[in-house]
Amino acid sequence: MKTMKHYIHFAVFLVNLSVLCLSHESQKDAAMVANSFHIDCKITSRFARTKITTEVYNQLNISREAIFHVELPKTAFITNFSMTVEGVTHVGTVKEHAKAKMQYSKAVSRGQSAGLVQSTGRKMEQFKISVNVAGFSNATFKLVYEELLKRYLGKYEYNLKVRPKQLVKSFQINVDIIEPQGISFLKTDATFINNELTDILKTDLTENKARIEFKPTLDQQRTCPHCSDTVLDGDFVLKYDVNRDVSAGNIQIINGYFVHYFAPKSLKNVPKNVVFVIDRSGSMYGRKIKQTIIALDKILDDIPEEDHFGILTFDSEINHWKEDLVKATKTHINEAKDFVKKITAEGSTDINEALLAAEKMLRNATEKKLLPEISTSIIILLSDGDPTDGVTDLNTIVKNVKQAIQSKATLYCLGFGEDLDYDFLEKLSQENGGLARRIYEDSDAALQLQGFYNEVAYPVLLDVHLEYLDNSVEHLTKNRFRHSYQGSEIIVAGHIGNNNLEILTAQVTAQGASEKFSVNLEKNITDEDCTLREQGYIFGDFTERLWSYLTIEQLLNEEISAEGEEKNNLRERALNLSLKYNFVTPLTSMVVTTSEDEDKKIVANKPKEKGHEILYDDDSVEYRRINVFGMGIIYDDDIVDQESVDDDSVGHGIVGGVGYLTSGIGPARDIVAKPATFVKVQEPTVIPFEAEVIFHTKTQQTPFTDCKNNHVVLRVPLVEKSICLQIDVEKTTIINLLHIEHEAFTFNGEVSQNRTSFERFGLIKNKLEVEITLDNITLKNEKDEREFHEWTSSFEKEGFMKTEGKKMTVLVENGTTLIISMMENPHRLALFVEQKDTLLNGTTGLLGQLINQFIQATNTFPVVRKKEGLVVAERGRHCEFTPHDLDPDRECWFVNINQDELTSGTGNIISDIYKVPHAMSHQ
Repeated sequence: MKTMKHYIHFAVFLVNLSVLCLSHESQKDAAMVANSFHIDCKITSRFARTKITTEVYNQLNISREAIFHVELPKTAFITNFSMTVEGVTHVGTVKEHAKAKMQYSKAVSRGQSAGLVQSTGRKMEQFKISVNVAGFSNATFKLVYEELLKRYLGKYEYNLKVRPKQLVKSFQINVDIIEPQGISFLKTDATFINNELTDILKTDLTENKARIEFKPTLDQQRTCPHCSDTVLDGDFVLKYDVNRDVSAGNIQIINGYFVHYFAPKSLKNVPKNVVFVIDRSGSMYGRKIKQTIIALDKILDDIPEEDHFGILTFDSEINHWKEDLVKATKTHINEAKDFVKKITAEGSTDINEALLAAEKMLRNATEKKLLPEISTSIIILLSDGDPTDGVTDLNTIVKNVKQAIQSKATLYCLGFGEDLDYDFLEKLSQENGGLARRIYEDSDAALQLQGFYNEVAYPVLLDVHLEYLDNSVEHLTKNRFRHSYQGSEIIVAGHIGNNNLEILTAQVTAQGASEKFSVNLEKNITDEDCTLREQGYIFGDFTERLWSYLTIEQLLNEEISAEGEEKNNLRERALNLSLKYNFVTPLTSMVVTTSEDEDKKIVANKPKEKGHEILYDDDSVEYRRINVFGMGIIYDDDIVDQESVDDDSVGHGIVGGVGYLTSGIGPARDIVAKPATFVKVQEPTVIPFEAEVIFHTKTQQTPFTDCKNNHVVLRVPLVEKSICLQIDVEKTTIINLLHIEHEAFTFNGEVSQNRTSFERFGLIKNKLEVEITLDNITLKNEKDEREFHEWTSSFEKEGFMKTEGKKMTVLVENGTTLIISMMENPHRLALFVEQKDTLLNGTTGLLGQLINQFIQATNTFPVVRKKEGLVVAERGRHCEFTPHDLDPDRECWFVNINQDELTSGTGNIISDIYKVPHAMSHQ
């Protein structure tokens, strides 16, 4: 069996609130207004409780849909949610995951609650819920989540992504911090702060307390004195650290639960011996290998001279830079850089042999006495794929590597991109004392690699052991650690079972760079408890909740490598704690019953690091839930009967496999198929890892096509659904998408190597040429002067083009809006086109022709007449509405355009990204 455990190593809070009416765009602003938007965060000794409250009002006399959308950190556990609609409050309750039936509601059409959608991103996950609000009525949403802020690179960071998307009558952010050790520094900033808002951001800091307030008025939120747009769009960032010394740390005790924080300063670094294991197989070709080379070049500069290092690259064969580890002298660093620059990608992937070779390098160096006697050895694996050569059985690889390393080194696995088995990397690292981290295939991938290396680059203590010298201490969290790194922090929590114990004694022992480290700490339990209460702690039971948070996190982590009865026991303990403390974890769900009908529920689940949960609440589909990746659960009413499955009406989802699931009825596509395993169950059953789940329909109905990751999303007048356009052409084909003769405007796109999206756009406006790629945006004027802009920067140009974050908006005078977004999962450019009016004569290009066809065919849609034939639009789901933040699961029309249709007299295929087509009559 294989589980999908959610475990993340970032300590960043990200919250993105969007409360919108997502009905007809023209009525959006007039319908739903945000009366209030309050964030209240209480941080008590690194443990944070964030409460988000927002109220919206429907000022029309007809019902409208309101969406509550929050992005919260992956490491957070939701603890409470409620919504009050038309005077009735619906409160969420936490239940066991397997008992909370997973349903995707269609209640908007029923006039009741809509569905809940979650997705996993780089550092955050999404909580999203929509409700219908009656005319002249309010809706209030309240969400609470808790998380331990973990220390990285010498600081704690709290980051709110503020995006209310409209002016808010009462907008307020309050952050309260209490740190008994004392606050050593505190910095607060916001990317949207202008000169007028600087004075509104208020910070009150004393020795161990801080309060940050931000409360702009309506006028202060405006982008200009008479504008209706809000300036509040960006990150609200708070960074701080606490006072610390070389002692045994700080202990806090409340109600018998204690938390011990240990992060000594001013200790000398312990030398390390590191082997970099770099995947150079064919799937790393291009952007991935280039960014790996950039990152390694900079990492090599940061290796301390007392360290030893080695590099090996692998595909189906192993290539050593040097056979032995060498000291990080300037000469060796320069030689290593020359080697790294020549790495090329080709071949298959033999992870097993590569890791065994890395272990052998460390073992040989030890036997030859090349390494310092007091030092630590680590292996850093960077790979983007599953093993395809040599030993390919994942369990065998895990067993082989663990047997070879034998706890003499720590293994860190960095997974590059989305199409890999993250579970495998997580188990591989867990079995060898390390951790796994996903490196997102983005423009800053090199910085992600550097950032991870910096976290483990400077160990200061080895074999750290925190002991409590009294038999009364019980339920202790993890108290032995391989390393203590510079800039990090070790936290241990437990319960004192003896009510008569007066003094808690802690002892910390470890190996330092030159000598043994040993310090003791004593705390008077009664005095400590009273002192903390007198200081007015923000929530008095925080030590117990922090203990439970750490315990659940560690139990789920241990479960990764456990088997059999031990695995079941770990899950049961984590589940019981999750239910007791009302945490939404990977084992629990929060259920909100929105009516007297118990079947109409909204279910919030903890998203998984890899994979998708496809949820159905459709009478035509018998089997409600499929997990494409990881562990799947079949419920008692989800009976899979081999004899009832028809090849013409099945969809496949490979649990733990590669590919994606078609989101409805019809044959699966782009799936790496494995022999089907049919199961029939009466109780909730875990599907084996390599099983294939097959579901079928009760009745044959019109299929839903999966529209995700399409080339273009169109919105045109009078067509009630968006149109998802897929262009079926050869890779690197360049297409003229839009040409407006009288505006001297041309927009072209180049299809990507995998043919599923665009990888480059060319925009020409008068004499200005703009190239938009996955890496950056380049502007060239008639004098051949160039400007380069990263996707993370913001700029405006000549009143028609601007970028914000990873989104570019282009306004065309004929009522067309182009929105180009840099997307992940997978990494690509997404194009959203909105046409508000009928196109003018002289507008050509593929989109120009299609938009008018769609507008003219409104009465007969989804069958659209074209010059060379018919375009039949299918019903679809998963159409991307990223620019307008619409629900990605709402229905759409799906239209496919093939190569023949493009070349049949239209002139849409062109030779150059800056090609301006000759004037053509409007078709």
